[in-house]
Amino acid sequence: MALYLSPLVDIREVDLSTTIPAVASSIAVLAIRDPYKGPELKKQLITTIEELISTFGEPTSGSYKDILAGTGYLKYGNKLYCSGVFAPSASYAGVHGDITVTNEVAASAGDFDPYSTDILGSYIIADFDSEDPDEYGEEDVVFSTNREDQDSEISFIAKTRGQWGNLVKIAIFGKTIYDQVRKGQDSINTIGISQAMYDDIDDVDLSFDSATNTEFGVIVKVADQDQLSITAASRVYTIKEVWMASTSERKLDDEGQNIFCEKYINGYSNYIRCSLKSTVQDTDMSAYCTTDYEQFGGGTNRGTAASSPFDPVRSGVQDADILAAHALYEDPETIDVNLFIDADKSTTVKSDMISIAEARKDSMAILDVPYSLVVNNRGNETTDMRDFRLGLHSTYNLNENTSYAALYGNWFEIYDKWNGRYRWIPASGHMAGIYAKTDDISDPWFAPAGLNRAVITNVRKLGYNPNQANRDICYKNGINPIVSFAGQGKVVWGQKTMLDKSSAFNRVNVRRLFIILEKAISTAVKYFLFEPNDSFTRLQLINMIEPFLRDVKSRRGIYDYLVVCDSSNNTSERIDRNELWADLYIKPTKAAEFIVLNFIASKSGSSFTELVAAAQTPTSGV
Repeated sequence: MALYLSPLVDIREVDLSTTIPAVASSIAVLAIRDPYKGPELKKQLITTIEELISTFGEPTSGSYKDILAGTGYLKYGNKLYCSGVFAPSASYAGVHGDITVTNEVAASAGDFDPYSTDILGSYIIADFDSEDPDEYGEEDVVFSTNREDQDSEISFIAKTRGQWGNLVKIAIFGKTIYDQVRKGQDSINTIGISQAMYDDIDDVDLSFDSATNTEFGVIVKVADQDQLSITAASRVYTIKEVWMASTSERKLDDEGQNIFCEKYINGYSNYIRCSLKSTVQDTDMSAYCTTDYEQFGGGTNRGTAASSPFDPVRSGVQDADILAAHALYEDPETIDVNLFIDADKSTTVKSDMISIAEARKDSMAILDVPYSLVVNNRGNETTDMRDFRLGLHSTYNLNENTSYAALYGNWFEIYDKWNGRYRWIPASGHMAGIYAKTDDISDPWFAPAGLNRAVITNVRKLGYNPNQANRDICYKNGINPIVSFAGQGKVVWGQKTMLDKSSAFNRVNVRRLFIILEKAISTAVKYFLFEPNDSFTRLQLINMIEPFLRDVKSRRGIYDYLVVCDSSNNTSERIDRNELWADLYIKPTKAAEFIVLNFIASKSGSSFTELVAAAQTPTSGV
């Protein structure tokens, strides 16, 4: 309390209204290997299937398992963080050339050239000092030695690596050309540009500065993914963006926005990045593209065979690349997620997902069995999956013991509408979606299994349909079966975690219950840090926790609870160590996984009361 020196009326507020916050449930993570396009090693929140496809492209031969796992999740849930993972040797498509010539006339062939597929013409992440593509242009690496464009004055690359960039083309033009077209003073033959380029420039509305020539316009056209396999001349391109940028670092537009090309285009474009050679900054833009749009080239998802000492190994996506994507989600204080979707990755990646979930203590890894163990492996599915789970299989082994992961033993055949074909995909995407559905219609502490919450839709058939004997073996070994019941659909028929010992935590609903309790309560308890460690603070803590647990009990999450936070567990020694202890005793609700129906025949004259009493009376051991 303050020491008052003279009379006054002092108004103070004491906040005793701290409550346990709601905890977001079913926010999933998916690393997408070798996507058609999209941000790589970034945390991209996706909320719809349409957004997933527009961001990372339609399924390809390298990405279909991940993309379709993502669509499987998004049929039920609406919060999915995706991170694109490209091979180290994947390259950017782009063009490079010069912006200064004696007169502003049509540039000759070669002034702007597409990057070739050779390493001397295409860029990979390793070419950047920081290996961060967002810094393209600022590092000036585009003009380093050992590059065919080291004498170029300006370069453009696709926003991300991959083949998709080869479907980008741009038109570059300065104020003189713009004025000639817009004022109709010259024909296409006089200016030396194509009719398409002339018409597009005539349609855009740009405000060039009459006092300077450092500004230039860029029109970006892109063809759809389905046109990748046809020739450039046959493709249909659509204008996606129009930019007016400048070679000057200090140039502002009419609204005060800095339009220096490296900052402006790189900061806002969804399709391209720009790099300007430092020696031509602040110079006039006195050239433009060749007679037509400049086609990007050199974009690859995997690269070509080694062709020079500067060429790295041209391999596909490696485990290390996927682990780097998962590392973005390691810190629970900076990113709120709680489900990691496997989508048939290696056992190394599976183990990494488990490690992250265990370290975060608020997440679960949803894992798959390998394709070859359940598809076209008739008669051996159950034993091969069991050996895989126990670490005894000759090829695949996942010998893990944890309550922070669940393993699902089947694959699904679904229709890939983007490619017009049926594909086999792993179960984890749909399973994470079932978790989200359970949260939506019930609560996270309900079992994500059974006919009420775990019927799987949009699946043509299962890899195999285990009978009761096979299900017994799977469940005994921590593999959750997925079965098809005639007339009832395809349904998840188990909810075990990968914890081997007999414990409440070997069930998914209990593990998820404690994830919710621990995360919500620990978040709220942070407000008690640095408060006086006395009986009043301890009582406040109890009064905050108990209503929350009472609510969970009323919603069938727990049978009973007890909160102890008093002198019995806050001894003088603990108080002297600046520690405040609270013990929360929880009796979690168990799911009914075995139902026993006793049908008892009785005589017509017997009493039901006597029969029930007799049936419930234990027999003697004599």
